[in-house]
Amino acid sequence: MPRRSPSVLDLRFQNPRLARVGVEVLSLEQLRSRAKPSLFEAPQRVDFHHLLLIQEGRAEHMVDFVTYGLRPGAVLLVRPGQVQQWKLPAEVQGQLALISSEALSPSVARTDVDMHLLALAQWPAFSQPSRALFRAAVDDIGRLAADVERFEGTDVEAAIIRHELLTLLMRLARELRSVIPHREATRDAEIYALFQKELEATYAKRLSVLDYARRLGFSESTLSRACVATVGRTAKAEVDGRVVLEAKRLLVHSQYTAVQIAHQLGFTEPTNFLKFFKRGAGCTPLEFRQAHTIAGRPANAQNKRKRLAR
Repeated sequence: MPRRSPSVLDLRFQNPRLARVGVEVLSLEQLRSRAKPSLFEAPQRVDFHHLLLIQEGRAEHMVDFVTYGLRPGAVLLVRPGQVQQWKLPAEVQGQLALISSEALSPSVARTDVDMHLLALAQWPAFSQPSRALFRAAVDDIGRLAADVERFEGTDVEAAIIRHELLTLLMRLARELRSVIPHREATRDAEIYALFQKELEATYAKRLSVLDYARRLGFSESTLSRACVATVGRTAKAEVDGRVVLEAKRLLVHSQYTAVQIAHQLGFTEPTNFLKFFKRGAGCTPLEFRQAHTIAGRPANAQNKRKRLAR
């Protein structure tokens, strides 16, 4: 795998006391007092969900090269594998839930139907729900924080925390489904979820939509229809978009050249990669790398791993 910039931190959910439930809740004030300044100075690749509710102040937050303006009432969701960068002034206040992937597994006291109803993979990174919903979400996360703080490892406590987390997320999902395509537990949603899992594992193999359809046991038209019905994009757009995103990450967070990245992503001819990237990103790989160099410094050197939850 390519080496990432020394300014890129790998964040993992590591809290032995809360490992069983996989959830921790911090106020932004607690986060600032606990974390070193370097945590807010560099991009981070996370392996767990961040759910951020902004209560006071204004800030900016970058997720996979898109900068979101945060203000009171904003909700931000960062998913595992995404690269984020904080810009967090001291006056900004809010609540941050750290949620491991295991905590959201259907096998952990949840049904597949619950996971389809949540459809976290399709949530927008940024949303501004109604005031009533935001207040309810703040109340939910407050109860969750209190029970997480008191958690002593019993089965009953673990069940309470899991149900409170699901209540918080489901309440937000209910309103989000009114502004994004409807994603009940339909056959199309199930097919799309299977496709996304396969795509995440094989995007560097340059498979066609037909290849994915055959791997999953569906016709190409069934797979394409499921993608359009679930997210409003074709299966080919999903495949191309995932490859472009990984190319962007490698350009900014590794030392690899465009030619090396082309081979890493399954392109046999670098010129084809250049055309593909320009069509998807609107600029050349070199232009993108130069535009996203951190503080004017080229990306280089080794990984660093930091703990956010202790």
